[in-house]
Amino acid sequence: MIVIDAGVWVRALVDDGTAGDACRQVLTGDLDWIAPSHAPIETLRTIRRYEAIGLINTEQADTHARSVVDAEVRYVGPQRWLLIAVWHQRHNISPYDAPYVALALDYDVPLVTLDERLGRAARALGARVLIPASP
Repeated sequence: MIVIDAGVWVRALVDDGTAGDACRQVLTGDLDWIAPSHAPIETLRTIRRYEAIGLINTEQADTHARSVVDAEVRYVGPQRWLLIAVWHQRHNISPYDAPYVALALDYDVPLVTLDERLGRAARALGARVLIPASP
């Protein structure tokens, strides 16, 4: 099982280069995904932004959005324990990123992220972090 963040998910979907390949390799290496309930919304928001600025076309955006909608992900909503964890980390990690770290810690699984700052903060709290690297 891995915790996937929205940045890795988007990159795996839209990036045809080596960074996208690295993300896809990690995500396909472990298909038991867990994420906070806002992760697919973050992912769709970024796909929409990429479409709006012309990085992907409408057909590609629709295809990627369908992939997000159809993905088999165990989503964890704003349960009490998760909200408490978010609040406790408010001085170190944003409320959008803290749930990813809390899930990695609670389930004792790696957090997969491209965000090196988030990775450092997560490691400082004792979480395992996997940052996909281009070959």
